[in-house]
Amino acid sequence: MTPRTVVVAHRERMVAEGIAAALSRYPEIVPVAVVTTAAEGLDRGSRAFAVAMDPRLPGAERAAERLRRAGVRVVFLGGLGNGEDVRVSLAAPVSALATALIPGIPNRDPRGDGLSYREREVLGLVGRGLAAKEIARQLGISVKTVERHKSRIFTKLGVPNQAAAAFFAATNGISTNGGTATAGANGTRKVGAWNHSTI
Repeated sequence: MTPRTVVVAHRERMVAEGIAAALSRYPEIVPVAVVTTAAEGLDRGSRAFAVAMDPRLPGAERAAERLRRAGVRVVFLGGLGNGEDVRVSLAAPVSALATALIPGIPNRDPRGDGLSYREREVLGLVGRGLAAKEIARQLGISVKTVERHKSRIFTKLGVPNQAAAAFFAATNGISTNGGTATAGANGTRKVGAWNHSTI
């Protein structure tokens, strides 16, 4: 399938960036813009295949109607709507949004993010809201090492900052269960039990 262009319009820029980053993991989807108003969504979305839009944006319904008339697929991120609307619950996994935006793509969660086990540990703790110093203490590593891991995570996931990475972790089910560091039989440190499944 030829990759399709998508615009993400959400009133909170960091949330929009996190959604775009999660969608970019699908080879069939190319996020081309992140915007924070319905007017920008209409402008940028008119040249895209689909738009994921926050229904709470002022003018969202009117912008969606104009986009649909122009042949652009519009998917609302939560909220209540009429029969014409395609909506995906904010409680749904990103895979549900991906298949709503681009009908026909496989309904699966691409795992090719390239993160190492330690990077998944750091990302899970970032997703829980821990600061670098707290992560370092919990994993038994230096703050400098945590920052180096975070930098690699941002690059691999294509996200701009910690908030977007935390959103990515939350929407993709990357978390620690318990998160208590314990020493293994060979002296190595383990952190909790890991769950990396789509919520």
